[in-house]
Formats: sequence, C-alpha cells, structure tokens
Amino acid sequence: LMMKFFSHFAKALMIIIWGLFIANLFFRVTGKAALAIYFLLDFVVAMHDIQLLVNYAAFAEKLKITKKEGFPIIYFRV
Repeated sequence: LMMKFFSHFAKALMIIIWGLFIANLFFRVTGKAALAIYFLLDFVVAMHDIQLLVNYAAFAEKLKITKKEGFPIIYFRV
C-alpha cells in the first residue's frame, strides 16, 4: 500500500516538474524561481545520465548492443 502511494506520488511529481519545464519554454521565469528551475533541470539530467549508465552496464553484455543502438533505447524507451 505504501509503495503504491509513493509510486503515484512520484509520477504526479514528475508530471508537475515536466510541466514547469515546458511552461518555462513559453513563459520565461526570472529571478530565484528561474535558478530553482535550472537547478532542477540539472538534477533531472544527471539522474537520467546515471540511469543510462546503470542500464547500459546491466544490459549491454546480455544484449550485445552498440552504444549507438543503446542510446535511443535507454533515453527514449524505443
């Protein structure tokens, strides 16, 4: 029950965060709020990079894929 709650909470939080990123493309935020958005963007990109490295390390040997083939699989889930 608790895991289900946190899973839904995390998904909702990511929707809000990506909504802020998209809104920032059209309505520029200034000041300290902009700094917070840029810091959050850096954090999200760093987490995706760590996820990329972990997944590539775990599956590259088993799947025998090149880095060129692995990039769209990990980043775009294609």
